[in-house]
Amino acid sequence: MTFNELFKIILSGNENQSHEAARKVRKFLYSSRSGGKNEYKQIKNIINAAANTYAKIVEDWRRENFVMAVSVIYYLHDRESEPDFLFPWLFQLLQNKNGNIRQAAVRMIQNELGPLTYHIRFPGRKSDFHKFSSKKADQILIGLRINLDRLAEASWKDSYKKYKYVVQLPSGTYKSTQLILGLLDDYYSEVDYPASSQIKAGSNQEILERRKEIEQELVDMLKEMRSDFTLDHVHDVIYNEEDNDDMMKVVAMFDRGGDASELSNVLELVSDAWNYFPHKALGGISPAEKILEYQNTQGKKKWSNY
Repeated sequence: MTFNELFKIILSGNENQSHEAARKVRKFLYSSRSGGKNEYKQIKNIINAAANTYAKIVEDWRRENFVMAVSVIYYLHDRESEPDFLFPWLFQLLQNKNGNIRQAAVRMIQNELGPLTYHIRFPGRKSDFHKFSSKKADQILIGLRINLDRLAEASWKDSYKKYKYVVQLPSGTYKSTQLILGLLDDYYSEVDYPASSQIKAGSNQEILERRKEIEQELVDMLKEMRSDFTLDHVHDVIYNEEDNDDMMKVVAMFDRGGDASELSNVLELVSDAWNYFPHKALGGISPAEKILEYQNTQGKKKWSNY
Protein backbone atom coordinates (compact mmCIF):
# COMPACT_ATOMS: atom_id res chain seq x y z
CA MET A 1 0.00 0.00 0.00
CA THR A 2 1.24 3.52 -0.85
CA PHE A 3 -0.01 7.02 -0.10
CA ASN A 4 -1.14 7.35 -3.71
CA GLU A 5 -3.17 4.14 -3.39
CA LEU A 6 -4.74 5.27 -0.11
CA PHE A 7 -5.78 8.61 -1.58
CA LYS A 8 -7.08 6.89 -4.70
CA ILE A 9 -9.43 4.90 -2.47
CA ILE A 10 -10.42 8.05 -0.57
CA LEU A 11 -11.32 9.74 -3.84
CA SER A 12 -12.93 6.83 -5.69
CA GLY A 13 -14.06 4.22 -3.16
CA ASN A 14 -17.50 3.93 -1.61
CA GLU A 15 -18.25 5.71 1.67
CA ASN A 16 -16.97 2.95 3.94
CA GLN A 17 -13.85 2.32 1.84
CA SER A 18 -13.07 6.03 1.66
CA HIS A 19 -13.47 6.47 5.42
CA GLU A 20 -11.29 3.46 6.19
CA ALA A 21 -8.55 4.62 3.82
CA ALA A 22 -8.53 8.07 5.41
CA ARG A 23 -8.02 6.48 8.84
CA LYS A 24 -5.15 4.37 7.50
CA VAL A 25 -3.16 7.41 6.30
CA ARG A 26 -1.95 8.23 9.81
CA LYS A 27 -1.08 4.60 10.58
CA PHE A 28 0.82 4.24 7.33
CA LEU A 29 2.67 7.54 7.87
CA TYR A 30 4.12 6.38 11.17
CA SER A 31 4.63 2.74 10.22
CA SER A 32 8.07 1.30 9.51
CA ARG A 33 7.04 0.70 5.93
CA SER A 34 6.85 4.41 5.08
CA GLY A 35 9.56 7.05 5.07
CA GLY A 36 11.30 6.36 1.76
CA LYS A 37 12.02 9.08 -0.80
CA ASN A 38 9.21 7.87 -3.05
CA GLU A 39 6.67 8.10 -0.23
CA TYR A 40 7.67 11.66 0.60
CA LYS A 41 7.49 12.61 -3.06
CA GLN A 42 3.96 11.23 -3.17
CA ILE A 43 3.03 13.25 -0.05
CA LYS A 44 4.36 16.48 -1.53
CA ASN A 45 2.48 15.93 -4.78
CA ILE A 46 -0.77 15.17 -2.92
CA ILE A 47 -0.49 18.32 -0.79
CA ASN A 48 0.51 20.58 -3.67
CA ALA A 49 -2.59 19.47 -5.60
CA ALA A 50 -4.91 19.40 -2.57
CA ALA A 51 -6.91 22.56 -3.29
CA ASN A 52 -7.59 21.60 -6.90
CA THR A 53 -8.41 18.01 -5.96
CA TYR A 54 -10.83 19.15 -3.26
CA ALA A 55 -12.66 21.42 -5.71
CA LYS A 56 -13.50 18.41 -7.87
CA ILE A 57 -15.01 16.32 -5.04
CA VAL A 58 -18.82 16.24 -5.03
CA GLU A 59 -19.79 14.23 -1.94
CA ASP A 60 -19.62 15.96 1.47
CA TRP A 61 -18.43 12.80 3.22
CA ARG A 62 -15.64 12.32 0.68
CA ARG A 63 -14.54 15.93 1.15
CA GLU A 64 -14.32 15.34 4.89
CA ASN A 65 -12.26 12.17 4.42
CA PHE A 66 -9.92 13.91 1.99
CA VAL A 67 -9.32 16.98 4.18
CA MET A 68 -8.78 14.89 7.29
CA ALA A 69 -6.22 12.75 5.47
CA VAL A 70 -4.41 15.77 4.03
CA SER A 71 -4.20 17.38 7.48
CA VAL A 72 -2.27 14.34 8.75
CA ILE A 73 0.51 14.67 6.17
CA TYR A 74 0.33 18.45 5.68
CA TYR A 75 3.43 19.24 7.76
CA LEU A 76 5.54 17.35 5.19
CA HIS A 77 4.78 19.74 2.32
CA ASP A 78 7.79 20.95 0.33
CA ARG A 79 6.88 24.64 -0.02
CA GLU A 80 9.29 25.86 2.65
CA SER A 81 9.72 29.16 0.82
CA GLU A 82 5.92 29.61 0.61
CA PRO A 83 4.40 28.41 3.89
CA ASP A 84 1.10 30.14 3.07
CA PHE A 85 0.62 28.63 -0.39
CA LEU A 86 -2.57 26.83 0.70
CA PHE A 87 -3.95 29.56 2.97
CA PRO A 88 -6.70 30.65 0.52
CA TRP A 89 -8.01 27.07 0.49
CA LEU A 90 -7.67 26.73 4.26
CA PHE A 91 -9.63 29.94 4.82
CA GLN A 92 -12.34 28.44 2.60
CA LEU A 93 -12.33 25.33 4.80
CA LEU A 94 -12.64 27.43 7.98
CA GLN A 95 -16.08 28.47 6.73
CA ASN A 96 -17.27 24.93 6.02
CA LYS A 97 -20.34 23.73 7.92
CA ASN A 98 -18.56 20.46 8.74
CA GLY A 99 -16.76 20.75 12.09
CA ASN A 100 -14.18 18.07 11.26
CA ILE A 101 -13.17 19.97 8.13
CA ARG A 102 -12.89 23.24 10.06
CA GLN A 103 -10.76 21.61 12.75
CA ALA A 104 -8.47 20.09 10.13
CA ALA A 105 -8.01 23.56 8.63
CA VAL A 106 -7.21 24.96 12.09
CA ARG A 107 -4.51 22.32 12.58
CA MET A 108 -2.95 23.00 9.19
CA ILE A 109 -2.79 26.76 9.74
CA GLN A 110 -1.49 26.32 13.28
CA ASN A 111 1.22 24.06 11.85
CA GLU A 112 2.67 27.08 10.02
CA LEU A 113 2.66 29.45 13.01
CA GLY A 114 5.77 27.93 14.57
CA PRO A 115 8.03 28.51 11.54
CA LEU A 116 6.46 31.89 10.77
CA THR A 117 7.10 33.24 14.28
CA TYR A 118 10.57 31.67 14.67
CA HIS A 119 12.38 35.00 14.09
CA ILE A 120 10.19 36.62 16.73
CA ARG A 121 10.58 33.94 19.37
CA PHE A 122 14.30 33.46 18.69
CA PRO A 123 15.60 36.89 17.58
CA GLY A 124 19.00 36.83 15.95
CA ARG A 125 18.94 33.07 15.36
CA LYS A 126 18.70 31.83 11.79
CA SER A 127 16.60 28.75 11.18
CA ASP A 128 18.23 25.86 9.35
CA PHE A 129 14.86 24.54 8.20
CA HIS A 130 13.01 27.50 6.66
CA LYS A 131 13.93 29.22 3.42
CA PHE A 132 11.72 32.30 3.73
CA SER A 133 13.02 35.58 5.18
CA SER A 134 11.80 37.27 8.36
CA LYS A 135 10.33 40.03 6.18
CA LYS A 136 8.35 37.45 4.20
CA ALA A 137 7.19 35.88 7.47
CA ASP A 138 6.03 39.28 8.73
CA GLN A 139 4.03 39.90 5.56
CA ILE A 140 2.33 36.52 5.89
CA LEU A 141 1.58 37.04 9.59
CA ILE A 142 0.10 40.48 8.97
CA GLY A 143 -2.10 39.13 6.20
CA LEU A 144 -3.09 36.17 8.36
CA ARG A 145 -4.02 38.39 11.30
CA ILE A 146 -6.08 40.73 9.12
CA ASN A 147 -7.91 37.90 7.33
CA LEU A 148 -8.64 36.10 10.60
CA ASP A 149 -9.99 39.33 12.08
CA ARG A 150 -12.21 39.80 9.02
CA LEU A 151 -13.49 36.23 9.26
CA ALA A 152 -14.09 36.53 13.00
CA GLU A 153 -16.01 39.76 12.53
CA ALA A 154 -18.14 38.25 9.75
CA SER A 155 -18.96 35.13 11.81
CA TRP A 156 -19.58 36.88 15.15
CA LYS A 157 -22.99 36.44 16.81
CA ASP A 158 -24.31 38.45 19.73
CA SER A 159 -25.10 35.20 21.54
CA TYR A 160 -21.33 34.63 21.93
CA LYS A 161 -21.14 37.44 24.50
CA LYS A 162 -22.20 35.09 27.29
CA TYR A 163 -19.16 32.81 26.80
CA LYS A 164 -16.00 33.62 28.75
CA TYR A 165 -13.65 31.08 27.17
CA VAL A 166 -13.03 29.98 23.60
CA VAL A 167 -13.52 26.30 24.48
CA GLN A 168 -17.06 27.13 25.64
CA LEU A 169 -18.07 28.66 22.32
CA PRO A 170 -20.43 26.69 20.06
CA SER A 171 -18.70 24.90 17.22
CA GLY A 172 -18.43 27.20 14.22
CA THR A 173 -16.22 29.45 12.12
CA TYR A 174 -15.86 32.06 14.86
CA LYS A 175 -14.53 29.51 17.33
CA SER A 176 -12.11 28.11 14.74
CA THR A 177 -10.65 31.55 14.02
CA GLN A 178 -10.28 32.27 17.73
CA LEU A 179 -8.36 29.01 18.23
CA ILE A 180 -5.82 30.12 15.63
CA LEU A 181 -5.63 33.65 16.99
CA GLY A 182 -5.14 32.28 20.50
CA LEU A 183 -2.12 30.22 19.46
CA LEU A 184 -0.74 33.14 17.48
CA ASP A 185 -0.95 35.33 20.58
CA ASP A 186 0.73 32.59 22.63
CA TYR A 187 3.66 32.54 20.20
CA TYR A 188 4.01 36.30 20.42
CA SER A 189 3.82 35.99 24.19
CA GLU A 190 4.94 39.29 25.72
CA VAL A 191 6.29 40.62 22.42
CA ASP A 192 4.14 43.37 20.95
CA TYR A 193 2.40 42.47 17.69
CA PRO A 194 3.99 42.56 15.24
CA ALA A 195 7.42 42.12 16.76
CA SER A 196 9.50 43.06 13.73
CA SER A 197 10.46 46.53 12.64
CA GLN A 198 8.39 46.21 9.48
CA ILE A 199 5.34 47.77 11.12
CA LYS A 200 5.55 49.79 14.27
CA ALA A 201 1.97 50.86 14.77
CA GLY A 202 2.83 53.67 17.19
CA SER A 203 0.07 56.28 17.30
CA ASN A 204 -2.33 57.44 14.62
CA GLN A 205 -0.20 60.54 14.15
CA GLU A 206 2.95 58.49 13.69
CA ILE A 207 1.19 56.30 11.13
CA LEU A 208 0.10 59.37 9.14
CA GLU A 209 3.61 60.81 9.26
CA ARG A 210 5.11 57.52 8.08
CA ARG A 211 2.51 57.37 5.28
CA LYS A 212 3.62 60.80 4.02
CA GLU A 213 7.25 59.68 4.06
CA ILE A 214 6.38 56.59 2.04
CA GLU A 215 4.39 58.65 -0.46
CA GLN A 216 7.38 60.90 -1.07
CA GLU A 217 9.69 57.91 -1.45
CA LEU A 218 7.29 56.41 -3.99
CA VAL A 219 7.11 59.65 -5.97
CA ASP A 220 10.90 59.85 -6.03
CA MET A 221 11.27 56.23 -7.13
CA LEU A 222 8.61 56.53 -9.84
CA LYS A 223 10.41 59.61 -11.15
CA GLU A 224 13.82 57.91 -11.00
CA MET A 225 12.56 54.90 -12.93
CA ARG A 226 10.64 57.06 -15.40
CA SER A 227 7.53 55.05 -14.74
CA ASP A 228 4.27 55.82 -16.52
CA PHE A 229 2.45 55.27 -13.23
CA THR A 230 1.72 57.83 -10.53
CA LEU A 231 1.22 57.82 -6.77
CA ASP A 232 -2.54 57.77 -7.39
CA HIS A 233 -2.16 54.48 -9.28
CA VAL A 234 -0.36 52.96 -6.29
CA HIS A 235 -3.04 54.19 -3.89
CA ASP A 236 -5.80 52.85 -6.15
CA VAL A 237 -4.40 49.31 -6.43
CA ILE A 238 -3.77 49.06 -2.70
CA TYR A 239 -7.13 50.54 -1.74
CA ASN A 240 -9.05 48.15 -4.00
CA GLU A 241 -6.95 45.03 -3.30
CA GLU A 242 -8.70 41.68 -3.01
CA ASP A 243 -5.77 39.53 -1.85
CA ASN A 244 -2.06 39.82 -1.12
CA ASP A 245 -1.18 38.81 -4.67
CA ASP A 246 -2.33 42.29 -5.73
CA MET A 247 0.86 43.61 -4.13
CA MET A 248 2.74 42.35 -7.19
CA LYS A 249 0.68 44.72 -9.36
CA VAL A 250 2.31 47.58 -7.49
CA VAL A 251 5.75 46.00 -7.75
CA ALA A 252 5.25 45.72 -11.52
CA MET A 253 4.86 49.51 -11.72
CA PHE A 254 8.53 49.82 -10.77
CA ASP A 255 9.89 46.90 -12.78
CA ARG A 256 12.50 47.93 -15.29
CA GLY A 257 14.52 44.73 -15.26
CA GLY A 258 17.01 45.89 -12.64
CA ASP A 259 19.32 43.77 -10.52
CA ALA A 260 18.43 41.95 -7.31
CA SER A 261 19.35 44.86 -5.04
CA GLU A 262 17.02 47.19 -6.94
CA LEU A 263 14.16 44.67 -6.73
CA SER A 264 14.81 44.30 -3.01
CA ASN A 265 14.48 48.07 -2.54
CA VAL A 266 11.25 48.08 -4.54
CA LEU A 267 9.78 45.21 -2.53
CA GLU A 268 10.66 46.91 0.75
CA LEU A 269 9.06 50.21 -0.26
CA VAL A 270 5.97 48.54 -1.73
CA SER A 271 5.58 46.46 1.44
CA ASP A 272 5.67 49.65 3.50
CA ALA A 273 3.06 51.24 1.22
CA TRP A 274 0.87 48.14 1.48
CA ASN A 275 1.02 48.25 5.27
CA TYR A 276 0.51 52.00 5.75
CA PHE A 277 -1.91 52.90 2.93
CA PRO A 278 -5.71 52.54 3.33
CA HIS A 279 -7.51 49.39 2.12
CA LYS A 280 -11.20 49.37 1.24
CA ALA A 281 -11.48 45.82 2.61
CA LEU A 282 -10.37 47.13 6.02
CA GLY A 283 -13.01 49.83 6.11
CA GLY A 284 -10.77 52.50 4.63
CA ILE A 285 -7.89 52.13 7.09
CA SER A 286 -4.40 50.64 6.75
CA PRO A 287 -3.06 47.38 8.20
CA ALA A 288 -0.92 49.49 10.56
CA GLU A 289 -4.06 51.23 11.83
CA LYS A 290 -5.82 47.87 12.08
CA ILE A 291 -3.00 46.56 14.23
CA LEU A 292 -3.11 49.69 16.40
CA GLU A 293 -6.84 49.16 16.76
CA TYR A 294 -6.20 45.56 17.77
CA GLN A 295 -3.57 46.58 20.31
CA ASN A 296 -5.90 49.15 21.85
CA THR A 297 -8.76 46.68 22.22
CA GLN A 298 -6.75 43.58 23.10
CA GLY A 299 -7.09 44.16 26.80
CA LYS A 300 -10.81 44.83 26.53
CA LYS A 301 -11.68 41.72 24.58
CA LYS A 302 -9.30 38.98 25.69
CA TRP A 303 -10.20 35.39 25.03
CA SER A 304 -8.52 32.48 26.76
CA ASN A 305 -7.98 29.00 25.34
CA TYR A 306 -7.87 27.42 28.78
